[in-house]
Order: sequence, then C-alpha cells, then structure tokens
Amino acid sequence: MSKPLTPAARLRRKEIKEEAKRLLCEKVLTHPYFPHDIYINVSGIKEWLNQPHIHYAEKNESLLLLPKLLANAEYLGSTTDPKRRDYVIASHIFKTTIADDNSWIIVNENIWGECLVHSISDNYVHTNKEQDL
Repeated sequence: MSKPLTPAARLRRKEIKEEAKRLLCEKVLTHPYFPHDIYINVSGIKEWLNQPHIHYAEKNESLLLLPKLLANAEYLGSTTDPKRRDYVIASHIFKTTIADDNSWIIVNENIWGECLVHSISDNYVHTNKEQDL
C-alpha cells in the first residue's frame, strides 16, 4: 500500500500536469527504432502521474523530459492485453531508467493508427517480441 501524498507532492504533481499539457500535447515524439509518430494527450498525462512507482516523484518529473526519455529508451516490442479497450490493437513497450531502476513506458496503438503514450510502470512488461526469441 502506498503512502498518502504530502501537500507539497500534490502541488508539484498538479504543476507537472499543467506544464506537461503545455509542453507535450501538441508535440510529435519519436523513437529511432519505432516506425510511428508518438503523441501524448491529457489522458496519458493523467495516467502517467497517477501510476504508482518505486520512485514516484522522479517518475512524475520524468514526464517533463518525455521526448528525450522516449528517444533514448530501448524498444522491446509489442504486447496484447486482454483487459485493454477494444480500440487498442497493441501496446508497445519501451524500457527506460528512472533513478537507476528500470521502468517501462507503454504506448498504445489504436485502430485509427495513432500511437499514444498510455503510462509508465516499474513492473516488468512482457512483450510479444520475446516470444519469438
């Protein structure tokens, strides 16, 4: 069970949310080994900030560095999730580091061909690419 956020942490999360909306919502993100443009919307920003994480504050701050974080992440492949919404056809997984620990950025590809940042996790995410190994 996670600890409740302090008032200062709540305030900082709100500041990050507003700054991320201003900086990232109109930006095209790319990865050198991923053939699609990647975007983030308000829903993705909220999901990123609401995710539990071993390095919660650092994870939140990393959102503001998302273009660089994503560009330097290792693309691991895609996975399917039986709990996902019907319009999500694949979840693409990118391995990165936050505070010297591994984390996984999840980018959902939808039926309209858009790739949107969904969230980040500090739990290992299995990909379909690994099944081919």
